Amino acid sequence: MSNFIHPTAIVSDKAIIGKGNYIDAYTVIYDNVTIGDNNHIGAHCIIGDHGESIRFFDKKPYGIIIGNNNRFTKQATIDLGTIQDTIIGNNVLILKNGHVGHDAIIHDNSQVRSNVVIGGHCVINENCIVSLNSVIQPRITLPIGVMIGACSNVTKKSILTPNFVHYGNPCKPIRPRD
Repeated sequence: MSNFIHPTAIVSDKAIIGKGNYIDAYTVIYDNVTIGDNNHIGAHCIIGDHGESIRFFDKKPYGIIIGNNNRFTKQATIDLGTIQDTIIGNNVLILKNGHVGHDAIIHDNSQVRSNVVIGGHCVINENCIVSLNSVIQPRITLPIGVMIGACSNVTKKSILTPNFVHYGNPCKPIRPRD
């Protein structure tokens, strides 16, 4: 199974791309990026630019490892790691304008909805959903099965409970997740 790479996409010769991937128009994939199989990467995505950590602009970056069967829609961005690889697991959905910061890890079957910002060094565990316009501040770990409600701000003061819906600023649990 071959890859489809739109003629306007820019894919580094140093990127490693698996099989059966679809890379849409005007997407940019930099060096140090490894992409598995059967991923759909929408238009205008940027994968592998330097992490937004000023201390690391002049240092050699780590990479990005993307698993299989993921879907990134328009304008998603994923930054290179600064002290470790940025990792996206399998069956992950990142919607329009979703941003994954440097050194973050997003585990399998999780969703990053439109206009979400995942800060650097965050860990999003399995089966999590981060809803529309929410922010996960740097160095936060979301427990397994957490759902973050729209327009929420997850801070170090947030109380996070596995398999619960959370909401607010700072974010707190409001009910078990169905």
